[in-house]
Amino acid sequence: MNVSYDYVTGIGQNPMDYINVPKNVSTSGKLMMLAVLTVTIFLYYIVFLNMPGGTGSTGASAANSSGGAKLLELIMWGTFIVLIIINGYQYFFNVNIITNLQDVFSDQPKIDITVQHPEGDESETTVPQLKYFKQVFHVPGNEYTYEDAKDVCKAFDARLASYDEVEKAYSNGGEWCSYGWSENQMALFPTQKKTWAKLQNIKGHEHDCGRPGVNGGFIANPDVRFGINCYGFKPKITAAEADVMKTAAIYPKTLKDMEKQQRVAYWQTKLSDILVSPFNNDVWSA
Repeated sequence: MNVSYDYVTGIGQNPMDYINVPKNVSTSGKLMMLAVLTVTIFLYYIVFLNMPGGTGSTGASAANSSGGAKLLELIMWGTFIVLIIINGYQYFFNVNIITNLQDVFSDQPKIDITVQHPEGDESETTVPQLKYFKQVFHVPGNEYTYEDAKDVCKAFDARLASYDEVEKAYSNGGEWCSYGWSENQMALFPTQKKTWAKLQNIKGHEHDCGRPGVNGGFIANPDVRFGINCYGFKPKITAAEADVMKTAAIYPKTLKDMEKQQRVAYWQTKLSDILVSPFNNDVWSA
């Protein structure tokens, strides 16, 4: 068992898996960088050796060295170390770090740090792509007989879902207010308790989606037309399905609901002819 594997996202949790070490750096390039680094350290050493208070100074000169020289030495060493860290990080991890200093001599100096990751590298994407997994998916519409339902699921490279699989979908939050043919000639649909409770406050729709849990059971007549509950890899959502997901009601609309919707749609076409009064005599809106 891989203890560094995340079973939710489907990706590993070892950060070293995502470090992109440049593969196009030759051995000569690495040797060149090592040589430049060695020369730089040597030059720094020569400068500090000849500074007042450096390792090459006499005891008298060291005693007379000013605090300013020591401060300068600390600043130079600090700058050198920071440059080594930044350039090493940029070289080995292929990441550019850009800093921007603002208002340096004011009471509130600012520093902006921007980290630029290489573009076009799919291995370093910040949003992992989840893998497909088998699940129950519902085909709505009272248009299918039991035999039709089996064929439709097979067309999706799936099969009819069992009662246990529909129940598991309910436990994971699934619900659809529509009967679906399922395995063993059952017509089933799950309803969440929060949806059922919401429907109890809508007059005329209290029983539209049954009760909380898995509704339905065995249907003796296989020619009755229902929707379908399939089990397999759910197809990717289409633009039309996304629109339905945003606008569809949780319960089937009655004739009265459709008539009201038509009246609202009619008045929406007349909004340009309807005047709205100002908030008061001085302002239009609050």
